[in-house]
Amino acid sequence: MSERRVAVLFAVSVAVLLALLTLQAPERAGDMALWLEGPVKRSVATVGGAVDRYRQYGSSRAALERENEELRNRLREVESAFAAAVGARLEADLSAEPFRYEPPPRADLVRADIVYVDHRSWRRTAILHLPDGREREDWTRRPVTTTDGLLGRVVSVSGRYARVLLLTDGASSVGAMVERTRRQGIVRGTADAGTLSLMFLPLQVDVRPGDRVISAGIDGVFPRGVPIGTITSVESDGVQFHDIRIVPSADLGSLSHAFVWRREPLPEAIMDGADGIGE
Repeated sequence: MSERRVAVLFAVSVAVLLALLTLQAPERAGDMALWLEGPVKRSVATVGGAVDRYRQYGSSRAALERENEELRNRLREVESAFAAAVGARLEADLSAEPFRYEPPPRADLVRADIVYVDHRSWRRTAILHLPDGREREDWTRRPVTTTDGLLGRVVSVSGRYARVLLLTDGASSVGAMVERTRRQGIVRGTADAGTLSLMFLPLQVDVRPGDRVISAGIDGVFPRGVPIGTITSVESDGVQFHDIRIVPSADLGSLSHAFVWRREPLPEAIMDGADGIGE
């Protein structure tokens, strides 16, 4: 007898049995139907869940494959950019060799926690807590930066604590440069705690709001190229120089740590009479 006939006979037998039970004891017929229906529905649910999981797996796998392909493309771009940078560095080294030029050493930075900030009173300073083992080093006049830009310079040290004169203080100044035009001037603090002044740019110099100002490295203290701020207004003082206002790059209201540069400033004896730049 074939399997098909066996299945048909089984179905007919079940139907007859249910009919007899319905005639003799209707309440038992419902139990019997539930006994047969439960496993069937469970099997259907299991198969349906497996199908859904397979579909989700296929969708997730496709998404992962797309993401992996994007990452591979980005990696190739980074490798190409790195190769180009290495090539440019080699070319620069070869070009500089006849002139006996050596590039400046990389910055040696020490991370310090900021434990106190006063950026609104007449004397605007911050106090740093230096890492253990650094208290014997001479940190006086060392430049201090944040991840956003220039913060100031160290003016005094006591043990593992260093006081920083903020760039916004009226007694602070730094040699600066308009990044777009490379024109240099002096940035000083103002009476407004959140504003700097860029001084000594003649009226004929092209300078505009939105220009970025960076350190020029001409004051004997601060390194070149560190962001100072962005020009917000340019007006004429009516004589020969622009009246330029800058908003600082470093957010003085959200400081938690800073970086002290282990960079030897020019000796103070050499800086005497240098118009007070960096003092």
